[in-house]
Amino acid sequence: MNVDEIRAAMGHAHQLPKGRQKAERFELLAAAAKNTADRELEGQVLLRLIEAYAYGAERDRMPVAFGRLLRIFDDHPAELGELAHPIHWELKWMTSNLVNNPSVPLATVYRWMDELDSRYRQRGYSLRPALQLRSELAQLIGDGATAAAQMEAFITAPRDEMADCDACEHNTRAWWRETVGDDEGALELWAPLLDGELACAEEPHRALANALLPLVRTGRVEDARRAFLKGYPLVRHNVNLRGPVGTHIEFCALTGNEARGLEILNEHLTWLTDEHHDVAQRVSFLSGTIVLLRRLSALGHDELPLGDRTVGTTLAALEKEVADVVARYDARHGTTAYGERIATRLAREPLLDALPLGVPSRLPASADMPAAPGPARTPAKRGATLDELVAEARRLSESRHPHADEAWERVGRSEEELPEAVAAEVARRRVHALLDSDDASDHEAAREALLEVAERFTRLGDLAKALEARSTASWALFRTKGRDAADEWLAGVTAEAERAFASGALTPDEYLSVRRNGPFIAMNAVEPQEEQSAAEVEEAWALIAAELALAEEHGITGRVAVYHDMLAALASRRDDMDALRAHLSAALAAYEEAGQPWYAARPAAGLAQFAFGDEDMQAAEGFTAKAIEYGGLLLDAEQLAHLSSMAVEVLARQSDRERDLVAAALAAAARWDGLSEPDTLHNTFIAARAYNRLGRHAEAAALFEQAMPKVDVPYDEQGIVMTRKQFGDALAEIGRHREAAEQYLQAATLVQDDPEQLGSQAELAWYAAQALQDAGMGEEALAAFRRAAGLWQQLGEVSPHVRCLRSAAWLLHWMRDSDEAPEAGESAGEAAMLAVLAELEALAAADPSEEVLEELEETKRQLAGMVEELREEREDDE
Repeated sequence: MNVDEIRAAMGHAHQLPKGRQKAERFELLAAAAKNTADRELEGQVLLRLIEAYAYGAERDRMPVAFGRLLRIFDDHPAELGELAHPIHWELKWMTSNLVNNPSVPLATVYRWMDELDSRYRQRGYSLRPALQLRSELAQLIGDGATAAAQMEAFITAPRDEMADCDACEHNTRAWWRETVGDDEGALELWAPLLDGELACAEEPHRALANALLPLVRTGRVEDARRAFLKGYPLVRHNVNLRGPVGTHIEFCALTGNEARGLEILNEHLTWLTDEHHDVAQRVSFLSGTIVLLRRLSALGHDELPLGDRTVGTTLAALEKEVADVVARYDARHGTTAYGERIATRLAREPLLDALPLGVPSRLPASADMPAAPGPARTPAKRGATLDELVAEARRLSESRHPHADEAWERVGRSEEELPEAVAAEVARRRVHALLDSDDASDHEAAREALLEVAERFTRLGDLAKALEARSTASWALFRTKGRDAADEWLAGVTAEAERAFASGALTPDEYLSVRRNGPFIAMNAVEPQEEQSAAEVEEAWALIAAELALAEEHGITGRVAVYHDMLAALASRRDDMDALRAHLSAALAAYEEAGQPWYAARPAAGLAQFAFGDEDMQAAEGFTAKAIEYGGLLLDAEQLAHLSSMAVEVLARQSDRERDLVAAALAAAARWDGLSEPDTLHNTFIAARAYNRLGRHAEAAALFEQAMPKVDVPYDEQGIVMTRKQFGDALAEIGRHREAAEQYLQAATLVQDDPEQLGSQAELAWYAAQALQDAGMGEEALAAFRRAAGLWQQLGEVSPHVRCLRSAAWLLHWMRDSDEAPEAGESAGEAAMLAVLAELEALAAADPSEEVLEELEETKRQLAGMVEELREEREDDE
C-alpha cells in the first residue's frame, strides 16, 4: 500500500466500531506504514492503533505499539513534531494500563512512571497525571499513606493541557474518597457528573455506576434508582466499560433485583468466555457477576441455566478465575491488599430488600423464594435452640402478632422433646388451621381437639388457657351447628370465666380473651349475609359495644382496637358514615398504642378513602402510607397492590410531587407484578411520565423502553398514541433522534385513518420531521415537514402550516451541497421560502389578520437571512 492508500484506509478503519476488528485493521495499516518512508504517517497510524486498543479493552497490547511510537518520535522529532501532544497524552494512558496489569513487574511499572515524569518535565507539562497514577498504584499495593500523599499532591498540582478533563478527574477523586470509606465525600465530588454538569466520552458513564452503592449506603435510594436507569443504557454492550456493567449487575444483586441483574448478565454472556487482555476490567466485571451469582445461589438457584452452564457451575469457574488473578496481583505487589479488597466486595450482603427499577423481573420459584408475591414472613433464626424458638413464639403471641401460629409450628417441628406446657400450646395453635377450613368434618375435629387441649391445660393448672381453648370451641360449634349452639356453649364458659375473674384467678386480659369469641361469632353471623335485618345488625352492635366498654374499663388497648374495628364494619352496614369514620380513627389509634400496627392497615386504608373523598390529599397520603407500612405483614398481595395504586393516585393529584410519584408508581408496579400486567405496566408508565416532567429524560426513556413493547396491554389506541409521543419526547431530549422519530411515526400510524385525529397526525408528523432532521436524515425530514404542513392546511391552521413550510425551506437550503438533496441547486431553499412568502401575501390580501401578518413579517425576516447567507457564500467562493 502506498501513502495515499494508507491514509484513505485509515479513514475507513476509524469508522469501524470499537473492538478487535478495528484494532486488527490498524495493525495491518501500521505494518504497511512501516514500509513507507513517511514516519509521520507511521506515527499517526500507531496513535490510531493505540486508541483502538484503549477503547477496545485491549490495553495490554498498548506498550509494544507505544514503545515503537516513542522510538520513532525520538529518532525523527522534526517529522513527528506535530504529534508531540497526542503522543504524550496517550503515554499517560499506556502507563495507567501498566499500573493495572498484574503481568507487568513493578520494576517495569516504576520505570515507565519515571519515563512519564521525565518526558513531562522535558516538555514543561504538569506532573498532575503522573501523581494520580502513583497514587493509584500505591492504593493497589496497600500503601495507604503513600496513596494519600500522592493523591493530595495530584489535587494541588497545576492543571494544564495534559490533565484529564474535569469529568474524569472528579470521578477519580470521588473514587478515592469512596475507597477510604468516605461515601459522603465521594458523592459530593460525583455530584456534577450525576447532575449532568460535567461530561465527556466516558463520563458520567463510570461515575453513575461507581455512585450506585454509596448512594444506597447513604440512604439516597431514589438517586440510586435514577443513576441505574440513566447509567446502564450508557454502558450496555460497551466492552471498554465492562467494569461499570459489572457494578450495575452487583447493584441489582444487592437491592432485591436479582432477576434484573440476571437479565443484564444474560445480555453480556459472551463476556464471560471472551477473555480480552484487559485484566483489571475483566476482574471488575467478574466480581460484580460473582456477587450476583452468590446471591442467586443463596436463594436456591444453583441449577438455573446460564448460557450452556448453570448458575452454580458458572459461579465456581468465575471464583477460581478471579482467585487466580488476585493471586497474580498480590504476588506482584508482595502484599495481600488487592485480594482483601476483592474478597470484601465478593462478600457483600444485600443492602435493601427491594428497590423497584422499572418493569419487574421475576426469578423462577425456589425453595427459598416464592414465585408469587405474598405477605412478608418472620423468618426463623438459623440454628435456634428450642428455648429460643419458644421464647420467640411467646413474644409474638403476647403481642398478638399475625405470625404467632407459624412460630409455634416451628416449635412443634423441633427435634427436641417438648415440655408438656409447650406441646399443649403447639396443639392449640394447630387447631386454628382446622377452624379456617371449609370442610365441616374439620370443624368437628377442631372442637374435639380444643376440648382435649383444654383438658391438658387443666392438668397443667393453667386455667386461663383451658378456658380460652374451651371458648374457642364455640367457633367450631358455630360452624357446624349454628349460632344458638355456639351461644349456649359460650355462655357456660363465660360464666365460669366471670367467677374466676371475680376470685382473682384470671387477669383482666385473660378474662377478655375468653369473652372475645362472643363478638367474633356475632360479627361472623352478620358478615356473610348480603342483606341482614336491622335487628341482627343492632344486636351485634350492642354486643360489641358492651365488650368495647369492658375493654376500655380494664385498659386492654388491643381489645379496644379490635372492637372499634368491628364497630366500623357494622357502621358501614348501617350507612352511618360519621360513626364509621370515628371508629376507624379510634381503631387506628388503639392498634398503634397497643403496639399492634399490623392490624391497623384496614382502618388506615378506610381513613385514606375518606380523606381522598374530602380531597384532603395530604391526609390521604399519610393514611395510605400507614396502611402500606402496617399491612406488609398481614395483607395479601392484591390488597397491598390496591393500596399502592391508591398512593400513586393521591400523589398524582398533588403538585410538585413527581419525585415521590416515581417511587410510589414503581413500588406499585412491583406489587402488581404477577397479579395484573396492565396495572404493572400502567404504573411503570406513570413513573416514566413523572421523570419526563422532572426533566430526567434519560431515566424516563429507560422506563418507557422497558414497558413500551407491551404498551397495548394497559391502554387503548389513544393511550398508546399519547405514550409513544411521550417516549419520543424523552428520546429526543437525550439525543436519540432517530429512535424518537420512530416513536412519533408509529404513533401517527395509529391515527392516520381517523379523520377526527387530523390534529394529532399533524402534530406527530411535525415532531417526527424535527427528530429526523436532528438525526441527519434530511430527505425523510423534508417529506415529514411537507406532510405536516399539508395536514395543518387541511385544519385551517395558518401558523403551524407556514412554520413547517419554512422549516422545509431551510432544510433544502442546508442540504443543497448534500448528496441527499432532492432538489439540487443553491436556490432550492430560497425558492421554497419565496413560495411561502407568496402564499402568505395572498392570505394577507384576503384576510389581513394579526396571525397572518405576523407570519408574513417573520417569513420576510427569514428569507432575508437566507439570502444573506447565500450572498456571503458566493463572495467566499469568489
